[in-house]
Amino acid sequence: MLTARQQQILQLIVQLYGQYEEPIGSKTLLQKSLLDVSPATVRNDMLALERIGYLKKAHSSSGRIPSFDGYRYYVDQLIEDQADIQMAKQDSEVIQSIFRDRHFDAMQHAQLAADILVSLTGYTAVVLGESKEQYHLSEFRLIQLSESRIVAIVLTDKGSVESDLVDLPRSLSREDLGRLTQAINQEIVGLSLLEAQQRLKLTLPLLMQRLVGFQVDFSSVITKLMRHLKGRSYYVSGKNNLFDSVEVSDYKRLFNLIDGSAEMFQLLEAKQGLAVELGLGGLADVSLVTSSYQYQAQQVIIGLVGPATMPYQRVLGLMHHITHELAHY
Repeated sequence: MLTARQQQILQLIVQLYGQYEEPIGSKTLLQKSLLDVSPATVRNDMLALERIGYLKKAHSSSGRIPSFDGYRYYVDQLIEDQADIQMAKQDSEVIQSIFRDRHFDAMQHAQLAADILVSLTGYTAVVLGESKEQYHLSEFRLIQLSESRIVAIVLTDKGSVESDLVDLPRSLSREDLGRLTQAINQEIVGLSLLEAQQRLKLTLPLLMQRLVGFQVDFSSVITKLMRHLKGRSYYVSGKNNLFDSVEVSDYKRLFNLIDGSAEMFQLLEAKQGLAVELGLGGLADVSLVTSSYQYQAQQVIIGLVGPATMPYQRVLGLMHHITHELAHY
C-alpha cells in the first residue's frame, strides 16, 4: 500500500518522464513540483517505489524511470477524472474544427478525428466502426405459423439472412398477410439496414394500422441481423509513426498487429468507454488508448497507439473530449 506522498511521487515521475524522456531524480522532482520535503525524504520514497517494482534505475543516471508495473498503477489508480481536465486552448480549437463541416457521415468524422489526433500527438490512430451501412435490404418476408404467430425474414443484397418470431395481437388472414408483406417491401427494399430498421420502428406501424387494424414492430429482426453481421470499417492514420514507438526488432510484429489483424479488432472491441492497454500485443514499450462511443445506433472505437511513456493525462483528455464531441455531433 503506497502512502499519499509515494503516490504523488510516482505520479510526478510518470508525468515528468513522459514530458522530458529523461530519468527523473530527486532534485528534478523538487524543482518541478510543490513537494515540501527534503531531498533525502524523496530519495527514500523513490527507493521504496523501486523495491515495490514501480520504478527502475536507468543505467547511465542516478534518476529513475517508471516500470511497466508503475505505469499500470498510474493508469489504474492515479489518473484524474478525464472529464474534469481543462484542455489546452490550442488542442480544443483543433478538435472543434472537426465539427464545422456537417456534411460528413459518422465514419468520415471519426477518420478526420483520427487524423487530428495524429497531428496533435505524433502517434498512430485507428478507427473501428460498424459497417452496417454497406448492407441493403433486398427482401422482407412474413410466413404464417398459426393464426396469431408469424416468422419475419429479412434478406440483404450480400446474401445475409435473419428471422425472428413475432406474436400478433390477434389473428391475421393470409390475404391480409400478403397485402402487409407487399406494402412493407415497397417501403424498405433498397434501404440500408439502419434506414430500414428506423422505418420499421417509426413509420410502418401506422401503415399497419391502416391496412390490418393493429400495429406490430418488426424492427427486431433487423436488430438481430445487425448483431450477427461481422462487417467492419477500419482506418489507420499516421502508420509511419509506429517507427518511433518500438525497437527495430519489433517493427514487423507491431505493423502486422495494426494492419487490420483479428487480434487488433478483438482488443478494440473488448474495450468500453475510455481505456488503456499497456504492453500492446506483448510489446512492453507500446500502449493503446481507446475510447468508444455510440452514434446513430453504431458503435465506433478510436484508438491511439504510442510509446508506453506517452503523457497519459493529456492523451486521455484528448480522447475523452474528442469522442464526447463525436457522440453528440
